[in-house]
Amino acid sequence: MLALGLAPMQATVSAEEPSHLNGLWNVSITVRNCDTGEVIRNVRALNLFVHDGSMSETSSNSRRSNSLGVWRHVRDNIYTSMFEFFRYNPDGTFATTARVTRRIELDADGTQFVTMGTVEDFDSQNVRVSVGCSTETAVRAQ
Repeated sequence: MLALGLAPMQATVSAEEPSHLNGLWNVSITVRNCDTGEVIRNVRALNLFVHDGSMSETSSNSRRSNSLGVWRHVRDNIYTSMFEFFRYNPDGTFATTARVTRRIELDADGTQFVTMGTVEDFDSQNVRVSVGCSTETAVRAQ
């Protein structure tokens, strides 16, 4: 499992920390089985990173809610983020709560990033029922 060191995440970014991640990003996501590497799904998303350390995300998958989360600067061009969203069954009822935890590496000119992370699903009793490994590529929206 990928150890990301996100706890405790702070919801604020201090004035002396770089905030090059701020803004809107177009993201391509691949979720894989962590053991076999088999692709589970490919998804497109929009990520919005706000200067105060909060973030929101929306996806091309219609069977889930929008996401809310937090991000922080670690060092240099490395960031971490965590966000959650709800998944729904085909009939519209609650299925799981998903938690995405990722390490983000921003390129030198601040126009692209790549990530490695995990996607965990929790049932209504907050018991983890699945985990996937994710990679992402993103470009800053114009």
